[in-house]
Amino acid sequence: MKRKHFLLLTMLGLIVGSAFFSACEKVPAVKLTVDETMLVGKWSAQDNPQEFWRFDSDHAGETWDQSEDVQEGEGTHYNWSVTEDQLQIDLYGEMGQHVYKDYTVTYQTRDSLVWKDLYGNSRSFTRSEI
Repeated sequence: MKRKHFLLLTMLGLIVGSAFFSACEKVPAVKLTVDETMLVGKWSAQDNPQEFWRFDSDHAGETWDQSEDVQEGEGTHYNWSVTEDQLQIDLYGEMGQHVYKDYTVTYQTRDSLVWKDLYGNSRSFTRSEI
């Protein structure tokens, strides 16, 4: 009799445990689709308000850092493209080299932008002007 109770309790424990762990499964996150029209404009980094990224409607852009005494028009130029939540930036170096950056946009509104690089580092930006 004790053996039957032990087996019943073991089976009940397995059933309850299985139901508990399957209820705890992560729900897949909904992918954000970047709105390119909201991306166009000038953005400043929240961790360095003197760092700017300008996204132009023709998929060109420029980034500069005024704390390094670099002004708009003197910065690094780039081309950009978007696929769903992915932002690809092709920066042009001073010697003509290309530096490719891939970011996952995790948050976007008209006035806020957050992206994450391939290493999981997150950056936040606020709209400086359109």
